Amino acid sequence: MHRVSIEDWASHRALRLDMLAADPDAFWADPAQARARTAAQWRAEIAGPRVHLQARVAGTEEVLGGIALLPAGYTLEHVIPEDRAHIVSLWVRPQARGRGVSGRLLDALARIALERGRGDLRLDVDESNTAARHLYERLGFTATGARDPRAGRSTAWVEYAIRAEHLLRP
Repeated sequence: MHRVSIEDWASHRALRLDMLAADPDAFWADPAQARARTAAQWRAEIAGPRVHLQARVAGTEEVLGGIALLPAGYTLEHVIPEDRAHIVSLWVRPQARGRGVSGRLLDALARIALERGRGDLRLDVDESNTAARHLYERLGFTATGARDPRAGRSTAWVEYAIRAEHLLRP
C-alpha cells in the first residue's frame, strides 16, 4: 500500500480517469470535469483533507487500485461526526480483481481511520451496483437504511457501515 502524496499527482490522476472511464455511474465525480482538471487541482485534492491510498505492484510504480478516506464532508452542509469517516473512490483495475486488492486497501484505510479516532466507517454505493454491494456485504458492511436519490437517475445511493476494526487483517 502506498499513501499518495502530491508528488504522485500524475498516477493519482491516471487512476481516477481510468476508474471514471470504466465505471462512470459508480462514482460521484463527473468524468468530463475530472479530465479538465489541472495539475494544481489534482495536487490540491491530494493535499487534503482526504487521505488517498494506492495498491501498487511491489517494487514498481504500477497502480492496481485506489481508495480514499474522507474525514470531512463533501460540502460544508455535509457534516461528518468526529468519530466517523467516509470511504470513497474504492476501485481496482479489472486485471487485478479477484486477488484481494480491495481487502488490502480497506485494511490499510481502516488502520488510518483508527489512528485518527474515526472507527465508524461509512460508504455509499449505487443500489444498482450489485458487484460492489456484494463485496461490501461479504466484508461485513451492513446497510444502514439511509438512501439518497441520485439526481437525474432512477437509482439511489445506499449507505453502508462497518467498524474499522472489523476490516483489519491479521
